[in-house]
Amino acid sequence: DMTLLIAIDDTDNTTSIGTGRLSRMLADELVHTGLLNDTRVTRHQLLVHPDIPYTSHNSSACIEAKSSGGSLDEMIQLSKTFLREHFHEGANPGLCVMNLDDVSRELSEFGKRAQSSVIPLAEGKKLALSLSNTRQAVWWSGETGQGCIGAMAAVGLRRTGNDGTYIGLRGIRAITGMVAAGTLLQDTAIDRITGLDGKDLPPETLIDSQDWIRPRLKDNLVVLELIPVNGHWRAPHEKKKKSKKEP
Repeated sequence: DMTLLIAIDDTDNTTSIGTGRLSRMLADELVHTGLLNDTRVTRHQLLVHPDIPYTSHNSSACIEAKSSGGSLDEMIQLSKTFLREHFHEGANPGLCVMNLDDVSRELSEFGKRAQSSVIPLAEGKKLALSLSNTRQAVWWSGETGQGCIGAMAAVGLRRTGNDGTYIGLRGIRAITGMVAAGTLLQDTAIDRITGLDGKDLPPETLIDSQDWIRPRLKDNLVVLELIPVNGHWRAPHEKKKKSKKEP
């Protein structure tokens, strides 16, 4: 089976549902049509800067999945159609679809740059066109096409095996309340549960899920890092209030 990366950045606007949710909806759609299985969706944080148009967080999202036998062209066409139907007027969506093995070190470096500096739109489009002339596909729409930069960056960052927060992963959204580490490992696709020191926590460790389990991609594994709080463990973040754009 081919492992594919399908990244989107819809650049948001004030009425859009947000890139995170859109990416999970697209993953579900591609599974529903029989083109993909075992989808895992990561959110990648890019630079927040006044020169970059974004609504809330300037993040893009990447779906990693196994191909179920469908062609790359089918996936690209379905993804384009989906984005056209779901993005809001005024947004500038981008899409990047690549075979995992075809992602170059240069594209990963491009992704890292997008986290620390403003990439000119002309440079982003030039790279997008050069990738589209090979076995990859980069598409953009809207007035500016700004989303192509975030989509390519997400693919490059995902390929490093060390960037991204899982917003779509088997089991994580069903976890609520207090849960034992062993149960969490059994019921989700999380690979490791550790303290911030990187040491694995025993299976009986009690975890306050805060109804919000968001592991990270670390050394090509799905890792949930926790901190000790009053006799149990929880994620370093405080529980978030769910918003319309909750990823």
